[in-house]
Amino acid sequence: MNFYELIGYDRDGTVRDLDTALNKGTLTTRDVTFSALGFNAPGWIAASSMSILYSISGHHAPLAILIAYFFPMLVMAFCMISLTRQAPSAGGIFTFTSRFLHTRVGTILGWAYSVACMAVMAMCAIIGTEYIQALFPVLAGPLNAKLIGTGMVLIFLAISCNGVNATAKVASVFLIFEISVVAGLGLMGIINPQVPDLSVMSMYTLEGAGGWSAIGPGVLFGVWMLANFDSAINYIEESRIPVRTVQRSMLLVLTSAFVIYSLAAIGWQYAVPVEKLAAIIEDGNGGPIAAVANVYLPPAMAWIALFVVITSACAGLQISSSAAARTLYRMSEEGHLPAAFRSVNKSRSPWLASVIVSALAITLLWWKPLDKISWYYDVVTITLVMSYMAAIAAFIVMTFRRQRFVMALALSIPAALAILVLGYIGYTAGANPVSPEDQYTAWYLGALTILSGAMIVFWQSRVSRQAVLTPMQES
Repeated sequence: MNFYELIGYDRDGTVRDLDTALNKGTLTTRDVTFSALGFNAPGWIAASSMSILYSISGHHAPLAILIAYFFPMLVMAFCMISLTRQAPSAGGIFTFTSRFLHTRVGTILGWAYSVACMAVMAMCAIIGTEYIQALFPVLAGPLNAKLIGTGMVLIFLAISCNGVNATAKVASVFLIFEISVVAGLGLMGIINPQVPDLSVMSMYTLEGAGGWSAIGPGVLFGVWMLANFDSAINYIEESRIPVRTVQRSMLLVLTSAFVIYSLAAIGWQYAVPVEKLAAIIEDGNGGPIAAVANVYLPPAMAWIALFVVITSACAGLQISSSAAARTLYRMSEEGHLPAAFRSVNKSRSPWLASVIVSALAITLLWWKPLDKISWYYDVVTITLVMSYMAAIAAFIVMTFRRQRFVMALALSIPAALAILVLGYIGYTAGANPVSPEDQYTAWYLGALTILSGAMIVFWQSRVSRQAVLTPMQES
């Protein structure tokens, strides 16, 4: 058995067609990669998270990103690649857990992943609104913020309902601009350094970082920065060579995010002292992107630092909407949600699922506006952690079913360690949140998500029971 067979990579593109009502055979590897990378939102993550990473790891921020890339993220990626070959479906997490754990577990985890996507939608609308108001102060005000956020959701609902081709094209435009700014400023720092006595090699020394215990918190934060590469799976039913396209895209998205953030983590230190970068608090001002842009760009181009976050938020909003809608569509196709969720329009887009997730996102942004942004972090963190842990558990079960015991054990050990890392992230999200007043909030939200998923399971079982009893009563 060669390496490709071991990980389940569809090297020859043997899977050419999937049973779906969506617009199959449409997306290329590039389309899926750009779309999924939009969920990662490099511009917003760089603006909001890089200063935090600098404050945790200092000069060794690139090392933290490197370690997080190889473990646990690359391990998780190979788990997803293998699962995608055995259970190709736009349902992603839902399908994996349904087939290899339990159908009811799949319902709960599919719902949890959808909740994460809807929370990302609302959060991106709020973030985009914050930066639009910063760019155009005349639009300031809490009511205007809610109206702008609502408008953003409705605009991208219209784009999503217009078909997956439109979604992919818009995502490509946003991503090209984001990558050019975030990675470009990093390259400027490396090519034209302003801070003396820095060495790239010293940024990657574990001893200089203070050992594993010192770099550990930065690695955990790096996991957050590199997450969401798996959203490529939600486009599998619309891809030209479904399995191979998505498998390639997941690795490309994860590696692209790693390269982008590594360039930024290295190059920005050469532009602005790391102590200043670590002290920056992102509050609609572009964060460290603005600080670095001010070094290399003329004052007339200061708007770029704000605009790149707006485009990033728009891309994240659009792709998270698509991911949620396609998950709910697949859950409906397999009888876990009402049949209406599987409705598609003439563009073969799951329009009703898109309308519902957009309506829920609008409800969230009116209920939890900008001053509650940490609430969204809690929701997204705990629901994604639960989803990823369950998916890796599904990989372990699948591996023991398909491989000899010794090989299955060898493949499962790194996967089990990745579950432990994710579990610790979920634990710290509740026990040690960014805001002390939010202690345990993530756990409560996770429990509420599981409870709501269990209610869907209960509804599903009642509907199934009635479907069986009705013919018996009529006879």
